[in-house]
Amino acid sequence: MIKMLTAYTEEVDEVEEGIAELLRQIDLGSLKKNNLGLVTCHSDFINIGLVNSHSEFINTGFVKELCKKLPFDIIGMTTMASANKHGQSMYSMSLTVLTSDDVSFATAMTGPLTPEDYQEKLDAAYTEAAKKLPDRPAMIVAFYPHLKTLGGAFIHRALDEVCSGVPIWGGIATDSNISPEHCFIFRNGDVSKRCQVMALFSGPIDPEFVVISIPSYNIRKARGRVTDSDGCLLKEINGIPALKYLENMGVAIMEDASVITPLMVFYEGSSEPVALAIYTVNEDGSLLCGAEITKGATVTVGEITNDSIMATTEEGLRRMIESGRRNGALFLPCVTRYVMLVPNRNAEMDTIANQLEDGNVMPFMVGYAGGELCPVRDENGVLRNRFHNFTFSAYIL
Repeated sequence: MIKMLTAYTEEVDEVEEGIAELLRQIDLGSLKKNNLGLVTCHSDFINIGLVNSHSEFINTGFVKELCKKLPFDIIGMTTMASANKHGQSMYSMSLTVLTSDDVSFATAMTGPLTPEDYQEKLDAAYTEAAKKLPDRPAMIVAFYPHLKTLGGAFIHRALDEVCSGVPIWGGIATDSNISPEHCFIFRNGDVSKRCQVMALFSGPIDPEFVVISIPSYNIRKARGRVTDSDGCLLKEINGIPALKYLENMGVAIMEDASVITPLMVFYEGSSEPVALAIYTVNEDGSLLCGAEITKGATVTVGEITNDSIMATTEEGLRRMIESGRRNGALFLPCVTRYVMLVPNRNAEMDTIANQLEDGNVMPFMVGYAGGELCPVRDENGVLRNRFHNFTFSAYIL
């Protein structure tokens, strides 16, 4: 069994005071034999050795100093906002400690990932971590870098192949600018914009996941079949260019414009769709999407609204509470949800806190990801690793 502890701080001006605040909230004397730390924080908390005029916190060394104080591995990523029972804010740090006597943890960090060598570096890091475990890995928590030259879907597919389908949950680093220049991942005191980190779990665990994209009433009924694709490049639907097919549906997608219309993909064997972003519209009418789209899948479009965001939050929490599990919950919903909930961007975090903490249901942590890693069950109930956009994503302990 895994027990979950959380801590939170908004104290960035004084590093020692901020770390002391975190440690007051974690009872180190209650820790069991095996422990793992997970951190989400605003990038201003991380010492990356650079001078950046937009922030007075960039050189504080907060993460490195925190890791020196804690007697176990920590992995983490920057995010737009963080929350747990102690508080919630954009400019904050959330620390989650997983502790267990019968579940073991092992972490690793890759070298900088490039399109030429990312598979080999993921394989090496996974192998390094797996060798530290007493048994075969049963689950992975992973944080991916935000790279312009290498999409998260490609990293995810490669890790899925390396681990032979072990369930992977996590997300892509973000920050308040949603720019690769300010998004970081870290393991212990090592911080990077280009590396990937992972924590492998082994032992008697039975992970449960909740991932919801768009309410059914915001998803169009008509579906087309993918007739030509190449990885994340959607070329044809029903034998015509993908852009033309969407235009025939009345969906206007402009070149060189931000696309927030979710593409809903029903993979063969899956009853629920995966929501994907459209990143690029090409001159030939093909669309570069947030994850791999296979031939034979069916697709339609959805609509994101404030009401639909909160509806999926409520539905996800309902499923979690009905599961009967109470050891803890980790949330990494899509950062687009936080951005779109203007003027009350904290509405989703408020709802999670009200339903889980006010009723003392279970401990929780919340961060926001630029791409969500969450397994879904196929028609036979087998968990399959998927990469998502726009979703409410959670791992229930």
